[in-house]
Amino acid sequence: MKRRDAAYLLLILVFISGCSASGKSVSTSSADWAYSFVIWNDDLYEVLEDEVRPEDIGEEIGKITQYSDAEGIYSNGFSNKFPEGTELYEIEGVEPSEYIAVKAGEQQYLKTKDHGAYAAN
Repeated sequence: MKRRDAAYLLLILVFISGCSASGKSVSTSSADWAYSFVIWNDDLYEVLEDEVRPEDIGEEIGKITQYSDAEGIYSNGFSNKFPEGTELYEIEGVEPSEYIAVKAGEQQYLKTKDHGAYAAN
């Protein structure tokens, strides 16, 4: 009987410590995004690894106005990758409803793919 009581006590302790550990990680961790993105013109654009040549960059169309790595509801100008002030551009010969470019470095631009209306809008 004592052995069974000890087993129950151990099981309860493991369960309680597991619950508190999972609760702790939820409250202190940042979001686990499926991919990096930008919200522009009420659409969600996935940041791709494809670079856009500087000579293919068109007009500046906006800037990142808000960055966060925490889940939430955001609006135009938000990114979970790029800091505030990062510039957004048209790509020559490409409709902005398909792709736009994000300035990722001095002469580095990354292509972003439009996934349609941002669900939080």
